Amino acid sequence: MEVSLPSHILLIFLLGGGLILFGPRPWVLPAILTLTVFVSMRFHVLVFGLNFYFARLLLPFAWARVLAKGEHRGFQFLPMDRAFILFCCSMVLVETLRRGWPGLVYSAANSLYDAPGVYFLGRILLREGRDIKQVIASLAVICSVVAGFMLAERLTRHNFLASLGAIQEVQGREGRPRCQATFSHPVLAGTYGAVLLPLFIACWWQGPGMKKLGIAGAIASTIMAVTSGSGGPLMTYAAVLTGLFMWPLRHRMRIVRWGILFTLLGLHLVMKAPVWALIARVSSVTGGSGYHRFNLLDEFITHAGDWWLVGIDTIHWGWLTDDVANHYCIIAKHGGLLALVLFIRLLAAGFREVGIGRNEAGADWPTELLVWAFGAVLFGHVVTFLGTSYFDQTGVLWYLTLAILASLHLLTKAQEQLFSAASVGESPMANAFEGNPGIA
Repeated sequence: MEVSLPSHILLIFLLGGGLILFGPRPWVLPAILTLTVFVSMRFHVLVFGLNFYFARLLLPFAWARVLAKGEHRGFQFLPMDRAFILFCCSMVLVETLRRGWPGLVYSAANSLYDAPGVYFLGRILLREGRDIKQVIASLAVICSVVAGFMLAERLTRHNFLASLGAIQEVQGREGRPRCQATFSHPVLAGTYGAVLLPLFIACWWQGPGMKKLGIAGAIASTIMAVTSGSGGPLMTYAAVLTGLFMWPLRHRMRIVRWGILFTLLGLHLVMKAPVWALIARVSSVTGGSGYHRFNLLDEFITHAGDWWLVGIDTIHWGWLTDDVANHYCIIAKHGGLLALVLFIRLLAAGFREVGIGRNEAGADWPTELLVWAFGAVLFGHVVTFLGTSYFDQTGVLWYLTLAILASLHLLTKAQEQLFSAASVGESPMANAFEGNPGIA
């Protein structure tokens, strides 16, 4: 057993673990988000060759709490839960078939420990609509603090989070600093902030307390995307804004989807290069290594016959093809066509939950807008996956986002109960302002 935890990190770990174990239930997810963002993955514990970085060390505390307090009782599986389990199991199955025992260890750590560990923890601990709003509020605070450090990093060319495992030397590209705080790469730091922008904008209509946090979060998202000095986060920023601005067309999204499909098909027919070459063209505007992303995707499509069954090792394909900066290609590499199809099915299930939640919100348009904002966030992840894959703290945010998507019905539940009370003669205002007016 090898421990790579300095004394101050060990103290943070013990205090965080104690808070997760014994603190109030609504504090657990914010605590995990905070600790995983501000403590780098460089700190870890090796147990029999297995690497337990900070997020993995916190999960046993959280699950011990859930089981000890019986907080898992009453949990009901939903269609999206089943889609998530099928995807995770397919990753383990295919990777094990291809690589044997090493593949089983690798895939089990990622697809049976990390992913379900965070996802189902979120599904169990999110019990009310206010729990989701508290997570959004905590993300606004986290991003505000991170943005402050990234701005200081940009101005001073020094990373002040080095004591928490951050890389002290600031990266640069063409004279432009690329800030990353405690994240493993500037692209992931900028993406973490950019993809959350729709939620912070929607907070403007969720009550006075949420409005202030939303303003701070929106400013922080912008700072994180810009100071990362990377094209990927700017593309994500544009994607989530596009998704959010589709709000006036929310009743005509079927037409929009078919329109996008036929547009891409038309471009593919008239362009000299395949339509996915647009990924390389985008980098001329946002900056970044767009050609590498295009070439990687092009190689995967060209070699589909090689990886469709049990995945493949891509190192022999050519220049930098071992650096798979595309989440869909990562899944194809490790899980073959089966896992890729199940992953797309999982994304479709997420969008379906957004549609159902929006319909259930009915006349409560602030709640409908918040549900729509989660759809914009999911769209942002879908676009981001074309240019990067999550391999640090960003993965915790991704799995928790999926858990919230499966729990969107909680946002509309209170509204349904309100209308139900009114229908039997009770005052609909009796419970309308229960709890914290800034959160509820």
